[in-house]
Amino acid sequence: MLRTTFQVLAWTSILAIVIITDGPIGLRPVTHLPGSVERFFALLTVATLFTLAYPNRISFIGLSLVLAVFVIEFAQVASFGRHARLRDAGVKVLGVFAGLAVGCFLRAGINLIRARFSGDPKALPKAANQS
Repeated sequence: MLRTTFQVLAWTSILAIVIITDGPIGLRPVTHLPGSVERFFALLTVATLFTLAYPNRISFIGLSLVLAVFVIEFAQVASFGRHARLRDAGVKVLGVFAGLAVGCFLRAGINLIRARFSGDPKALPKAANQS
């Protein structure tokens, strides 16, 4: 159930990024944060959700999201009033890598909690099993 929730959230978030990035400027939310901060945290969130949704596909997720960043960024060339910038893509790629790390960390925590409450001492990592 939790994995399905993460999958729905991950795909919804990437769809929202595409619409906000390449859609009409009026659809873009206003946060009063610098654009680089918005871009970084948007892609950090997307990468984290995909990592939690598909924990055995981290490399594929990373490569796919980096490719998606460049495709989405440079699709702005076709959008009236929008502009593609390599710097913006770079900030988004950093967000992807940070999101992969956050997702792996959270997944490890989820696995540890599940192992702790499963009642099976062999399911716990050795360090946690020695208590």
